[in-house]
Amino acid sequence: MKRMFEGVIFGGNKLFWDYKLNNTSHYKGYYHWHQCCEMLYVHEGTGRVVVGGETFPIRRGMLFFFRPYQLHHVYASVSPDQPYTRTIFHFDPELALELLRPFVKRHALFNALWRGHQKMQAFDLLAYEEAVERNYESYQHARIDGKGEDIEEIAILILCLLDSMIRSSPAETRLSSAMVERNSAEYARKAMQWIDEHYQKAFHMDDLAEAMYLSKFYLSKLFHDETGTTLKEYLTAKRMRQACRLLETTAKSVEQIGAEVGVSNPSYFVQVFKQEVGVTPLKYRTGFIQLRKERADMR
Repeated sequence: MKRMFEGVIFGGNKLFWDYKLNNTSHYKGYYHWHQCCEMLYVHEGTGRVVVGGETFPIRRGMLFFFRPYQLHHVYASVSPDQPYTRTIFHFDPELALELLRPFVKRHALFNALWRGHQKMQAFDLLAYEEAVERNYESYQHARIDGKGEDIEEIAILILCLLDSMIRSSPAETRLSSAMVERNSAEYARKAMQWIDEHYQKAFHMDDLAEAMYLSKFYLSKLFHDETGTTLKEYLTAKRMRQACRLLETTAKSVEQIGAEVGVSNPSYFVQVFKQEVGVTPLKYRTGFIQLRKERADMR
């Protein structure tokens, strides 16, 4: 069953590591977030990533950075002849920030990525593929040798990736410009922007389509072709993520929170929240408070 909040269990480790995960059958993905940073590197595959109100291509050499608690969606077009292979690792941003402190440029880039000051979160590293692959392979060998939790090994892994990200900046800018030129990408971006501005109130998808001067059917098709998801899925994910944020940061009642995210019927809000997040709103709040306490105790 899908869970929008996917808590990463570190089990006392500094890094949660998945090397060269491979899919050869259907991989739709779903909107979700984690309590930590995530780096996703694509070894091979095609598809789309939705993050920060933008869509980006999945293709060989792409690296994606997801901030803690940031809503994102990964959709891969997969078949036996077209596998989706990626390496993913999760980590505490404060650990990385401390490791990077002696390296001014890399420290600044990571801090901007983590804090949300760096708008671009997708990097085309194909030109540096050999170095990136060697970096991942080297750390994988360190894991096999029982050195995966060594501070130096983790620091080298992240430093080398940040170095490639810095070097790729011109290519990354070209990627962004090319994305905007495509009609489907631009319509998807504008649709997400409109939803981001209106999700706090009840509305019909006809209202969105009218605002964009398109038929609802055509807009829905463009959005699905670009993101691999439906407009309703994005709207629901946006509302539930904001509901979680309010449960995490305020003492507002479940009824108040539901109304503030555009779902005024309390019982329906609880039903949708449990279906999408996996627990009731009150259980989510209790779990978040406990998780925050555990993280504080570890420091």
